[in-house]
Order: sequence, then structure tokens, then C-alpha cells
Amino acid sequence: MLKLSILPAAVILLGTILPVAAQTETIPAKLQRDLRTSAQGAVVSLHGLDVASCPRISTSQTFIGGKLIFSDSPESPAGPGILYMDTNLAPTDPSTPNRVFVYHVNASASAKMKFSILIKNNGKFAAALTVRRTGIAGPSANYMVVGENALYRWLTNSAVISRPVRPGQTARLDASFDSINVGPGDLLNGIWDYTFDQPHAIIICSLRPKDDPLTAAPSLRVLARDSHDRGTFEHCNKMCVTTAGTRAVQWFPIGGRGDIYVAGYDNSVFPPVPAVNDGNYGVLYTIKLNVTSPPGALALLINPQGGPWCGAIDAAPGLLPGGAFVIPSNGKAISDSSSAAVGGEYFTRGRQNVSFQFMPAGASSFPVYITTARFSRDR
Repeated sequence: MLKLSILPAAVILLGTILPVAAQTETIPAKLQRDLRTSAQGAVVSLHGLDVASCPRISTSQTFIGGKLIFSDSPESPAGPGILYMDTNLAPTDPSTPNRVFVYHVNASASAKMKFSILIKNNGKFAAALTVRRTGIAGPSANYMVVGENALYRWLTNSAVISRPVRPGQTARLDASFDSINVGPGDLLNGIWDYTFDQPHAIIICSLRPKDDPLTAAPSLRVLARDSHDRGTFEHCNKMCVTTAGTRAVQWFPIGGRGDIYVAGYDNSVFPPVPAVNDGNYGVLYTIKLNVTSPPGALALLINPQGGPWCGAIDAAPGLLPGGAFVIPSNGKAISDSSSAAVGGEYFTRGRQNVSFQFMPAGASSFPVYITTARFSRDR
């Protein structure tokens, strides 16, 4: 998974309001015209505007939600093995799901492979395993599209599947996922939110296509980590509440440059090793932007700063429809820091909140700058 290693990343609970300053920046005329006519998800040029030199929106940062079980190391196994395991997970709160994020490539020279997620009931009583959200994409050699589609499918999936797991029993988290045969060089990405009301273990493994996960997994060894991340991280969500101010253009980062990364442990080795999720892949950001301004139009833009990026977001409606959508809308990554994708547009009057949800998608590079741009609706 591509990433840009810089300073830590997170979501935000309390906003630190920047001093209100006079609006002195100007938005290039072409960008003004583009914002008047662009659809959500469209790519616009920022030529003539240096976002990084504009005022930064100050934020404080807090993680929330259940655990994030993250498996991306070794990212590209060449054969069967345990990719990640945690044998000591606590029961979840019914209203606070854990999240599993699995991102692996088949590195075999010629053989197909499959991946499986198993949950074992370590408790004394029958457990209810409830999968509340699922997003699966791949297998494919187009890693950017896989990461984007897995996230979009997770954002738009509302099916709830529940089944019992007896004490001591091991169950497959998602039988449809571990039935997918992955060709050499192809990526498979899955995201699930689940609850389990007993102590439990999770095992994520790579297998041969004909292997039965339930019988093959116990005999597998834990594969060594590579340069990518794996672990059980303290939280899977972040809340960001901050202030846009009255400047023409402002920004704050996701996935680096002061955004705090979620911390945890690689519990598949003993003793457990401290781990950091560089880029906060799999962490859902809920961003609430407090807007205080005279009447006018405000565009919410996503500006790549670390390399190729694409994904999906869920934005509040405004001048554009909002909802969950792939961004950029053409399904292609953008990498030029002089361009941005339109996440939403809003007519602001007095004080109001603008909100959206964002998750760093697999295969994309970070950071990105969440950028607000005030523009005139008059042609």
C-alpha cells in the first residue's frame, strides 16, 4: 500500500478557532468559473493558487470507536501462512463495532491464492457475531481502483448479518470473501465492521484455493512482517470539529503533517510489538466544519499532496447532491498537487456546520489537504 511517511494522523473532536482575519487571498478566475459549474467529484485545476501557503485550519484531535484490526504485512505473501492474529480481543459493545481491514496481494509466481478471516469464541457462552458493514473489492492488478471500490462499497453497504458462534467454535467472518481466488500479482481488499459479545480471537491467513480455512489455519505459522503495517489499533474512527474562518482559502491535512496516527500493537508476535498505522488506512474520519461567514458559496476540495490519491466520501448535501460517491468521479487517481477534487459546495449564511466522512483508501498516497475555497456564484 502506498503511503508517505511523515508526521502522525487522526480525527478531531474539539476545534481550535483561528483568529478571524480579513479576506486577502484571491481565487484564480478559472477556478471561480470551474466551481460554479463543477459536479461533485469533478477534478478542478488550482493553477495559480498555492494551497500550502494559505492559512492552515487549526484542530485538536481525538480517536473514537472500537478496535481496528489491520492486516497489510506481509502485504504480498507468496504462500500459505498467518498474516495477522490477535488471540485476546475483548467483547465489543453492541453500539461500538470493531473494524477489520485486510489488504493483500498474491505474490506467488504462478499459483492462485485466497485469504480468510476467522473469529474464535473464547468465552463461556454462545456469542452473537454481527457483521454490520462490508466492503470488498478485487482481485485486480489495478490497486487504486480496488482501494477506491472497497471503500465505496463499505460506505454504501447497510446489510446486517448475525449468527451464533458456540463457545470454543471458530467461524468464518465472511465466506464470500475467502472463496475468492486471487491470481498472481492481484490485490484483494476487504473492510468489515462487526460486533461480538464474547472474548474472541481473530486470525487472518493466506491459503491455497482448495484449503478449508477452518482446518488449515491451525497448522499455519505466523509470517514475518515486511515494511508495511499490521496490528490491533486502539480505535477505528475519528471525529473532527474545526472552524473554516473567513479566509478565501484554508486547509488542514489528513494522513500526515500533524495529523496524528492511531497507535496499537502487533499482537501476532510475543511479546507484542508497538505499531503505528502510517496514514490511518481504515480509520473513518467524521469531519464537522463550523462555518461563520457572510452569505456566499464555499467549496470543499480534496487536494493530493503525497502522490496518487482516489477514494470515496459521504458528504452532506448542499449546492450539490451529497451522499456517498467515488471521488474523483471519473474513477481515476489524481496526483498533481495543483489539482483537487470537489467534495461538496455549500451556500453559507451566518453560522452553520458542513460535514462529511472520509477514510484513507488502500493504495492511495497521503497526505491530502482538505481545502475550503470561497467563491462567487455570480458569473
